[in-house]
Amino acid sequence: MVDTIAYTAQHMPRFHPISISGYHIREAGATAIQELAFTFADAIAYVEAALARGLAVDEFAPRLSFFFNAHNDLLEEVAKFRAARRIWARIMAERFGARDPRSLRLRFHAQTAGSTLTSQQYENNVVRVTVQALAAVLGGCQSLHTNSRDEALDCRPRPRCGLPCARSRSWPTSPG
Repeated sequence: MVDTIAYTAQHMPRFHPISISGYHIREAGATAIQELAFTFADAIAYVEAALARGLAVDEFAPRLSFFFNAHNDLLEEVAKFRAARRIWARIMAERFGARDPRSLRLRFHAQTAGSTLTSQQYENNVVRVTVQALAAVLGGCQSLHTNSRDEALDCRPRPRCGLPCARSRSWPTSPG
């Protein structure tokens, strides 16, 4: 990863080489606090590795981005995103000595929580996703992915364009 960060810092100054993800951590059962803690631990490791390679923090830090989960508790999620901004700014300024204000910014993409969707009464997923999306927007996300209302109904792979329909009929629809 450091090679990519170093190369883009020198040759592609507008490219964002990495999106540091906490989404999958939350989907695996972590709390909001654990999501931030593990994501920032990863981010710190990336920054330390880049510094060990000899890069100056303000050369690459403005283009680091994050990917977080937007979960059901509206106020907790808004607070999580707002706290994440303050925590990241403090880490960058105090721990790594970043001086460029862009290095202190926490830019993030959010996706609504797939783990909260249900296949029973899937229409209710619209409300869940709406609350989650609102939390992400009020928390200041730069981009947002919302899950579909019926996503929980069928997550198995489907044939794409060009594959014959007969192939899809050969896939088992139930165990056994």
